Amino acid sequence: MRTYQQFLEERDSSVPELNARLEIFLSEYLRYRSSLRPSRSLRLLDVGCGSRAVLARHRVNGDEYHGCDYPPRIELDVDHYWSIDLNTTSVADTAPDGVRYDVVFCGEIIEHLFSPDALLRDLRTLLRPSGILILSTPNLGYYVNRLLLLVGISPLYVENSAERKLGRKTRLLGQNNPTEGHIRLFTYGAAKDLIAREGFEVERVTSTITWNFPPDRLVGRLSHSLAANNVFVLRRRPGAEPI
Repeated sequence: MRTYQQFLEERDSSVPELNARLEIFLSEYLRYRSSLRPSRSLRLLDVGCGSRAVLARHRVNGDEYHGCDYPPRIELDVDHYWSIDLNTTSVADTAPDGVRYDVVFCGEIIEHLFSPDALLRDLRTLLRPSGILILSTPNLGYYVNRLLLLVGISPLYVENSAERKLGRKTRLLGQNNPTEGHIRLFTYGAAKDLIAREGFEVERVTSTITWNFPPDRLVGRLSHSLAANNVFVLRRRPGAEPI
């Protein structure tokens, strides 16, 4: 039987370069940085940084970059990297002792976890009171998915099999393509509920695309609920505890 650990070992889903989503991550980091003293060095944590650690290549000189992901090592020499299986191990328990972060990146991670709740609690612990968490996840309520369901086709992002995408009818929609390891999926509303439940406040949301479908950018400007993907900028809610 193929285990989830074997799936992670066999599949490198690293983003090779800045894409539309990571461009938003970078701009939000730089926006936050511009609100602080220019001489201040920030400590960054990239959860699920991938073997290429793309965001580390674009950090401001002097900022400290920490990354964690499943591979035993990554291509780039960064300030600190540790290997972790986010489904079995706590980020807070394995991060360097006493370290707190100004900016935490968490891109396309929570949909791969049995307990995204536990990860967000860990990240709230690791985030400095004035820091930000930049988080993204695909949107199950994507307008294309709503249309697909009307004609009985399994929505994009949903994976019924551990090995192959099913219910898509045609190869164009991904039928029989290898899975990406999605376990939990969120509508825009469900993502906001989880964020609030785990003690964060939403400062800003920016919708982005997954595929280069011509209407997607327009739809994203009109509705986060119908967009393909959303990037959330979050802050800790003072005194908040999980419900």
